[in-house]
Amino acid sequence: MKKTFSILLSAAMVMSLAACGGSSTTQTTAAPSQTTAAAGTDAPAKEEAPGEQAAETVTLKFVEQMPDGHIMTDTLYYFADKVEELSGGSIKVERYSGGQLGDDTAMQEGVQMGTIDVIRTEFTTLVNFGAKKVEVTTLPYVIRDRDHFWKMVNSDVGKELLSSIQEDGTQMVGLCIIEEGSRHFFTKDPVNSLGDLAGKKLRVQNTEMWLEIIKSLGASPTPMSFSELYTSLQSGVVDGAEQPLSGFVSQKFYEVCPNMILDGHVYPVEAYVISEKTWNKLTDEQKEIMYQAAKETQTFNRESIQAAEDEIMESFDELGVTVVEVPDKTEWINAVQPVYEKFGSEEVLALLKRIQDIK
Repeated sequence: MKKTFSILLSAAMVMSLAACGGSSTTQTTAAPSQTTAAAGTDAPAKEEAPGEQAAETVTLKFVEQMPDGHIMTDTLYYFADKVEELSGGSIKVERYSGGQLGDDTAMQEGVQMGTIDVIRTEFTTLVNFGAKKVEVTTLPYVIRDRDHFWKMVNSDVGKELLSSIQEDGTQMVGLCIIEEGSRHFFTKDPVNSLGDLAGKKLRVQNTEMWLEIIKSLGASPTPMSFSELYTSLQSGVVDGAEQPLSGFVSQKFYEVCPNMILDGHVYPVEAYVISEKTWNKLTDEQKEIMYQAAKETQTFNRESIQAAEDEIMESFDELGVTVVEVPDKTEWINAVQPVYEKFGSEEVLALLKRIQDIK
């Protein structure tokens, strides 16, 4: 059944961002002072010892691939603001957006080296950096909907997946799990059913899992950088791609691909991660601040992404986007069974069952 909707786009924020580099610390040293009387008393004030030091100030680089104005960039800025607020100034944050420091792979490499401190990343990409346990969430049609997603996040499974990022030797520490919503296909020509995807060249992330998902659905996977996608759609290099609703709108893909089918093939699990090198430099108090800020950011993320998607769905008509719903996904789920067979190790299937059993 087709539905048309419209969107009201918010104006993009403009920020002036500093140049690239690693995290840094600054120490403030108090100068020796003379003994003076404390105000309102006859007693002498406490004399500061020469060289007495105040607490270190740490500067962290928070990086987001999406541009200003995107809901996930807003979320990163919220996280950064919370860190500065809760730290009382002992942690300062430099904010980078719009892929200034590279694509997702380059950002993760920067985190491993310690030249970038905090990023948002998908579990899909983390698999390429050695995070094996999280691979279960990258399988198609694992997460049913938003309610299922957050129940999983708050379950023992979610906690295990987050801690496994560091345990699997990625040189990154998971701070919290967040989301951007289900991913759906959008195309230049209408797609009304699974069969309409046959032979279409679809841009995907360059991971083995994604290549297999697209093949199993009958389309032709075409890996390329996200930054090249719009012009590739415009020129016909690819026939379509897939994104969450927020990404589809913020990048204005509807201008060249006005057809979307809401199949929800993957509900990406994402996380904020911090460089292990950076993490090891923080005090216990600063680590607790990072966790607390991450927890508050989770709440912001859940509420803001739902509100953003509601607005998008109500507004597609104005943009001329044709939307096709998929009320019964049985055919789609059956089509991707080869993906489960290829990537479904005993451990993955055991975790999969635990996730699917969450009601």
